[in-house]
Amino acid sequence: MEQHLIKIRTTFHNTWLINLKKDSFSEENNILFGDTVRLSISKNDSYYFSEAIALTYDKEILSREQPTTTEIDFFNYMKVVQERMFSKALATKYGIEHYIIPTAPIDDLEKDS
Repeated sequence: MEQHLIKIRTTFHNTWLINLKKDSFSEENNILFGDTVRLSISKNDSYYFSEAIALTYDKEILSREQPTTTEIDFFNYMKVVQERMFSKALATKYGIEHYIIPTAPIDDLEKDS
C-alpha cells in the first residue's frame, strides 16, 4: 500500500509523522486522519505507532513538510515494533534527537515550590 507520509507541527508544539488515510468524516470536518508517530517526546517517554486515528484539525497545524529519509525509516520501524522507549541511540540513529522535549531538572521544580 502506498504511503502518503507527511510531517506536521501542531499548535500544541508537537511534531508528528502521519500516513494520511481517506476517511469521509475526517475530510468533511477538516481533520487529519491516518497512522501516526509522535516525534516530540521527553526522554522519559516512549514512541508509539498508532493506527487509523483522527489526529488534529487542519486549523491546528502550524507547518507541513516532507519527512526526511531517516524519519520515513523511523516511521516504518515503528510500524513494526509499535512501541519503543526513548533512547539516545535510537533518536540519533534516525536523526530525530532535535525533537526531544527538554525536561525541567528537579532542582528547578523545587525552587518554584
